[in-house]
Amino acid sequence: MALSTKINKIKELSKISPVLALGIPLEKFEDSTIIEANAPSEHFGITNMAKGLKAPSWFYGIVKGNKSHQIIINNIDLIDKENQEKFYELLKYKAISDVELPADCTIIVLASDLKKVSETILRLCLLVE
Repeated sequence: MALSTKINKIKELSKISPVLALGIPLEKFEDSTIIEANAPSEHFGITNMAKGLKAPSWFYGIVKGNKSHQIIINNIDLIDKENQEKFYELLKYKAISDVELPADCTIIVLASDLKKVSETILRLCLLVE
């Protein structure tokens, strides 16, 4: 399958469910909100601060309409399987800290080695090889 056809398939499937795409370079996805898999866990929650709630910048940008609603989690296979669990709520519920993303948000997870992706992530995503 041609790369452009595969990318179009990934984008279409991501409207239904998160997609785990193997071997596709990040650069092939234009206009996306990029989340690096090795980002600290606090980038996946909303924190109650003295001056009010603080959301991660990527989340705030999406909700305010400044960032793309196509979310790419890049290089999930480069972190250990236990740390991949920090994406559970985002992938399963399209939410962080029980605050939902806009309904039209799509999520694509990029990896190179399927053996290094946790079973939990595999169960939550459609796989495109």
